[in-house]
Amino acid sequence: MQALHILIVDDERPARKKIHSFLKEEAGVGSIIEAENGLEAVKSIQENKPDLVFLDIQMPGMNGFEVIETVGVDNMPTVVFVTAYDQYAIEAFEVQAVDYLLKPFDQERFQKSLSRAMERIHLKSENTAIFKNLLVEINREKKYLKRIMVNVGSRLFFVKTGDILFISSDEKYVKLHTEKEAYLIRETMSSMEERLDPAKFARIHRSYLVNLDFIQEMQPWSHGDYVVILKNGTKLTASRRYRDRLFGGI
Repeated sequence: MQALHILIVDDERPARKKIHSFLKEEAGVGSIIEAENGLEAVKSIQENKPDLVFLDIQMPGMNGFEVIETVGVDNMPTVVFVTAYDQYAIEAFEVQAVDYLLKPFDQERFQKSLSRAMERIHLKSENTAIFKNLLVEINREKKYLKRIMVNVGSRLFFVKTGDILFISSDEKYVKLHTEKEAYLIRETMSSMEERLDPAKFARIHRSYLVNLDFIQEMQPWSHGDYVVILKNGTKLTASRRYRDRLFGGI
């Protein structure tokens, strides 16, 4: 069997490094190239024609599914999706029998995914059909998130969205604030806003999404801004730009 040319796509260097190190220990692996965002991935797939892509889903700018749509299902190589918590995507993968790695994964789980991917590489027509069906599934009217998977050390567990008081942004991450804890996950604020029920969560600031059920009161501040006081006493700024979203949800 000819050595495989593999592309790793992830916006986090440690994640790329982990997959790279696992691949270096596998027989049948040839060149390994990397891309750190969706735009680089599209260019690399078009220019380098890899046999297999390890494709992260949650990336700023262009996510993994948008990479496939941009390249085109007929031109996509075999893919193993990599995801940190996207429960909706995982359900779609399982329906379409698409292989995925849920972070954090170990070497044994990685080897199983690689083995299955190697078996599919030459099934071009089957891969094309899978991508078409997967994109249809993903692009259906999405259900709003009811729970979000978080990773604390070696532990993985779910946080119910109804238990989240508010969400704050932290560069490439967002922080889920509950009564007792705060959990950091790799996602953008805009993406979280799309995935949460607007009847329950409102964007009040570029850095805040708030659970409307936990708002105690709102006080006018200055220049059209408001101070939002939650039932636990937390104070958040509601900027004028997002005021309509806040008052429209109450």
